[in-house]
Amino acid sequence: MATKSVPTESRQKSEQAAGADAGAYAERLRERQNAYLARMALLWAQAHPYARRVFAERGLTPEDFRTVDDIPKLPPMTKQDYIRDPEVFRLDASQASGLILEERTIADVIYTAGSTGDPTPFYDTVHDRFARIDLLGRGARIAGIGPDDTVMNLFPLSAVPHQGYLSATWGAMATGSKLLSAHTGRAYADFPVHRRMDEAIDLSESQRATVLWGITSYVRQVILRAEERGRDFSAVRLVMAMGEPCPSAMRDDMRARLTSLGSPYVTVNNGYGMTELMGPSTECRENGGAHLPAPEQFYIEVVDPETYIPVPDGARGLLVLTHLNRRGTVLLRYVAGDVVALTRDQCPHCGRFEPRFLGSPYRVDGLTKVKGTLVNPAMLLEGLSGLLSRGVKEYQIVISREVPGDPLSADELRVRAACAEEDQARLQQEITATVRAETEISPAIEFLPADGFGEIAGGYKFKRFVDERADTV
Repeated sequence: MATKSVPTESRQKSEQAAGADAGAYAERLRERQNAYLARMALLWAQAHPYARRVFAERGLTPEDFRTVDDIPKLPPMTKQDYIRDPEVFRLDASQASGLILEERTIADVIYTAGSTGDPTPFYDTVHDRFARIDLLGRGARIAGIGPDDTVMNLFPLSAVPHQGYLSATWGAMATGSKLLSAHTGRAYADFPVHRRMDEAIDLSESQRATVLWGITSYVRQVILRAEERGRDFSAVRLVMAMGEPCPSAMRDDMRARLTSLGSPYVTVNNGYGMTELMGPSTECRENGGAHLPAPEQFYIEVVDPETYIPVPDGARGLLVLTHLNRRGTVLLRYVAGDVVALTRDQCPHCGRFEPRFLGSPYRVDGLTKVKGTLVNPAMLLEGLSGLLSRGVKEYQIVISREVPGDPLSADELRVRAACAEEDQARLQQEITATVRAETEISPAIEFLPADGFGEIAGGYKFKRFVDERADTV
């Protein structure tokens, strides 16, 4: 069951340099995916409890999966299926024949969100760790990170291991970059290993960090605090703002603030990823589309949410993911709930052929009704991000009831904005106009002091959109 060699990134680059076109690349990619699928289908039948159950229910055998075109024979599964019983998606190595040591040895347990806040484990064998390092290194190189860089990992050292921390760690090390780790996060009584934000800023300055890599909202808070303290961030050339959307206005805000800290030019990279994708997709150029670094490891369908019929390249649809070369946790036709647009055309910016995610993905269940109006939080947040360069330090949207606890009460859309007191009158008008333009709803506005969102420093992801209604509309 040992892994068969496939073309490396350097070979793929040489193929592109030799004049290969998108069609030829797609054919070679399909060959690699089919080769992986042949082995994967055997493992499904032998050693993955969920797949064994599906095979039995549908009368399927490994021989039914000759090419990735056969994968739709499997039923789609949801995130709730995975969260409900993560162990049935985990390799049972005792039932598999021919696995080498790397394939059957658990190396890492990464966690993704649970339905009630409890973390859900995602198991990596050593085989999967190597795959993750390969993917993250390729993604970092697409973003332009190399041996001359010093990467500051600004993801928190949190209560449970998470994808972001691994992305910055393995991504930097795989490219030969110097790696710094801020180790911010909630302090732990027994072992004082965490740093405060100011200590992370001082470390970034003293070690001349060239790349800041972390959750979008937290990286921006680091930049704001460095600006308040007048620190020297002149070495910073790249921000890897991950885990949350980073609209153009927010990128411009970060860039302008870093310019004031001495950096002559900064690129802000915002990719799309999740634990189940083993790392983020990354941009070769701002807003140029986020490249999927290791497409041979997955079979990705983008389908109509109602019919599950594939949509054309570049059109938005529901992301359906199947792992083709994993051993630990393996998901089959996994519907995470994200709406994406994927293109397989050659990138016009860097010439690469990997599939790219276009635009900002959003949760299919993220659309919500407020006062009878369907609201897309992603569009509303993007509109409000323009205020970051006009006096707003941070903002949050809260959907609640006008009378708390009364499910029959009217909805209320409230914007919380942290800013200086002298800016409040002007921002009252600008926030109202922005929200009305996106939703036709007049918001309530709550102003906080400029440092009113200090809790961002202690968490993993800042909840910029919160729905406090007990019931769903």
